[in-house]
Amino acid sequence: MNRTLVAALLASVCLIPALAQTAQAQSWDFTPHYDLPRKAGPAREKMTATVATLLSAPTPLRFNGMTSTDSRTLQVGFDSSRDFTIELWMLDHVNRPVGAVVSPAATSGGAPWLLGYTDGQAAFGPAGTAMSKIPDYKDEWRHVVGVRQGDVWRLYSNGALIATTTARLNRPAAAPLDLTTFLEAEPYMTLPDLVRGAALYDRALSPAEVQAAFTARTTLVDEGRLNAETLHFTQPPYLNAPTTQDIQLSWETDRTARFTVAWGENEAQMRSIEVPAAEDGRLGGATLDGLRADTPYFYRVTASTDDGKTLDSGLLSFRSAPLPGAPFVIAVSADTEARPFVNSRMSQLIWEERPNLLLLAGDLTDEGSIDRRYQWTHEYFVGMGGLFGRVPVIAAPGNGEGEQHWFRHYHRQPGEEGYFSHRYGDVEFFILDSNLEDRERRSPGFRARQAAWLDQALARSTARWKIAMHHHDLFTSDDDDYGDSWRDRSTNGDQTMRREFSSIYERHGVDLVIYGHLHAYERTWPMRQGAVDLQHGVTYLQVGGMGGNPEDFAPNKPAFSAKTARTHHYVMLRGAGDRIDVEMTDIEGRTRDRFALTK
Repeated sequence: MNRTLVAALLASVCLIPALAQTAQAQSWDFTPHYDLPRKAGPAREKMTATVATLLSAPTPLRFNGMTSTDSRTLQVGFDSSRDFTIELWMLDHVNRPVGAVVSPAATSGGAPWLLGYTDGQAAFGPAGTAMSKIPDYKDEWRHVVGVRQGDVWRLYSNGALIATTTARLNRPAAAPLDLTTFLEAEPYMTLPDLVRGAALYDRALSPAEVQAAFTARTTLVDEGRLNAETLHFTQPPYLNAPTTQDIQLSWETDRTARFTVAWGENEAQMRSIEVPAAEDGRLGGATLDGLRADTPYFYRVTASTDDGKTLDSGLLSFRSAPLPGAPFVIAVSADTEARPFVNSRMSQLIWEERPNLLLLAGDLTDEGSIDRRYQWTHEYFVGMGGLFGRVPVIAAPGNGEGEQHWFRHYHRQPGEEGYFSHRYGDVEFFILDSNLEDRERRSPGFRARQAAWLDQALARSTARWKIAMHHHDLFTSDDDDYGDSWRDRSTNGDQTMRREFSSIYERHGVDLVIYGHLHAYERTWPMRQGAVDLQHGVTYLQVGGMGGNPEDFAPNKPAFSAKTARTHHYVMLRGAGDRIDVEMTDIEGRTRDRFALTK
């Protein structure tokens, strides 16, 4: 679609309409679209304009010590002698250096000029132009624009002028214009994971036009919308809290719409209902009821708008919860934050196991508080949305969910205060909110209420297996969260959590406690009263490996620690009768730990 990027973006926010008529541009939307493999991939709507030319540029390049990993040719014969503007919109939410460069295809003498970004710095101009520190937007977003006007090269970031260089090019010949990324420090990261959008204008934009482009980009991010043109899911269908009789389903679109949900045991005979949108007109939710236990079901979500646009989730499926006595297969992980490309890889591995339930122990986002909705719409749901439409989720909140505004918005789970139990076959899960100090400050008495509820709920439970899940740890050999273990002693875990909950877990014979928070895998020996007790102890499992920055372990292993692994990972629970087999798999698909819980 050949229209101005600014026209496409600004039309929805009523900014400078005259710009749409004067600034001709090619624009590219690189938003990653992750799907489950093969037939499980849902039908995806087309997002924005197709790319006119998108060819791989095979020659490796070097940029600030980094080697190129991915490259796209944006324009085959670009004339560098004329005025032009280049815009990059990037999401840099990793803790290792990555970079992006737009430049004419390099020859033996190198590229004559570039617009380059890495690690919070950017440059625009002839090769050798100094890098300048640039501001971020909400910590992770970077808007970088290069405006060439005659011999003047202007670098803008976040709509503001950062640097100006004056230099003349010696009649550069037309050459392919390439967008190249440098991502070797982040395995599994590809060009769209860093560069979410780009545009090439055929003239020098004014400062006001650059500012308008930045405002349009940030408006979409703040509204949790992936683009301004197409009707699309900002929260694809998301299954929660399955029981033997019903399951919770929610979804969200980028604009006000009317919703219909249909479900049933086969596609030909599905019950259909109209679903009213929430107050903002975008969020929809329904209880899919009338289910039989341990049975496959199919469903579909459709949306339509007053101007005739339609959206279809495609035919999706799930399995209702089993009755007691039936076997179960459950996936477990935590700390999905920051890396949707890792989330996608882990989702595909988990899907190959075909679990019927997914437990997530908090930090679904890095800082998904009320002013960072994008960490849900542009990261969490982008990376794992395909899995969420087929495998229902039970989630505990972490510190990364902030005040939990969006956590509550996007989840249909029981428990007004964030703690609840959920029966699933032979297991009863006890989900806690371990943000103890924050919750106590916001709701005095919360800690006492939660602890009393847990004690009573465990005492009432008749389940064969009792499993607790929350975000913060009780035991960990992490190297620096609880003291610098390379120089001094560590407390080896959150002492408040240990005091608050360990005696309750021991008193009621909890079989397994799942948590995240630390971005590595660790399994304890069965523990009781602070010591290993193989007969009566509680096993603690740290599973913070779904996407967060990997952390390290203390140089000396504490006595409680049975197994550690510094890797992205997930865990499978396979239960039947008096045995649960537990297996940890890393991001390469390798089994790194196995153990069994028995009665």
